[in-house]
Amino acid sequence: MNFNCLIPELRVYDLEKSKKFYTEILGFEIAYARNDFAMLVLGNCQIMLQQLTLPSSIGSWNVTDDMKYPLGRGVNFQIILPDISQVYNSLKQHNIKIFIDLLVSDYQENDITNHVSEFLVQDPDGYLLRFQQDILDWHFGDNKNMADELFDLVLKGDKTATSYLYNKNDKLNTGFSILANWDKTKKIILQTTKIYKTTFDNVTEEHAFKEGEKDKTLKSWKTIHKVFFSKELSLKGIPFNDNIDIICEEFKMIKYFGGKE
Repeated sequence: MNFNCLIPELRVYDLEKSKKFYTEILGFEIAYARNDFAMLVLGNCQIMLQQLTLPSSIGSWNVTDDMKYPLGRGVNFQIILPDISQVYNSLKQHNIKIFIDLLVSDYQENDITNHVSEFLVQDPDGYLLRFQQDILDWHFGDNKNMADELFDLVLKGDKTATSYLYNKNDKLNTGFSILANWDKTKKIILQTTKIYKTTFDNVTEEHAFKEGEKDKTLKSWKTIHKVFFSKELSLKGIPFNDNIDIICEEFKMIKYFGGKE
């Protein structure tokens, strides 16, 4: 295998327990292993696990025998993935306590601002793992009234779906995104739970209801979206028709940031 230039090796109390946590819950794969060691890989991330042996023998790499939980105090290991929602959901499903729940953070890199979502969790030995992904803010519509009105519908739980014109560069992925109001003073972490391509004419009553606008009927949905999509298409010189391709997306609210709900 190709080794990263820097690979942390974590001394662990129970190697089998740690391997199970990293592979079955976090999604790492075991690249290779020995009786007291395992090399783990997730995407471009590599971590080594080594069975801790106490008391230290001559030649031991242990700095001290005072190896009490939590191990790794003063350090966290940043693991960057394209989508952290799968790891997050797996931890929740296995009732693993999240040390620091989902955050939206901005980190300055010279003249670039990196906009990310992240959370921290402790492994069985107390090592802090910091899962992070790049993320983008978005809002509904093309004006403040629309953006804020639909944001509030999501916040109230009345809107759990949306739709937009298909673009050939669209990636139909589930995962986290940041919904903002027009002024970006309020934000919601959403998780896309279902996404699919269809045509305007084939949108269902069920989807229209989930979009939560007006009386939630398909008739109202078509009236509202025909106007909006026609406006978007006219900017490209394309006439509206009932067979235009659109993306339908369903989501759930994970966390709200901002003023009072």
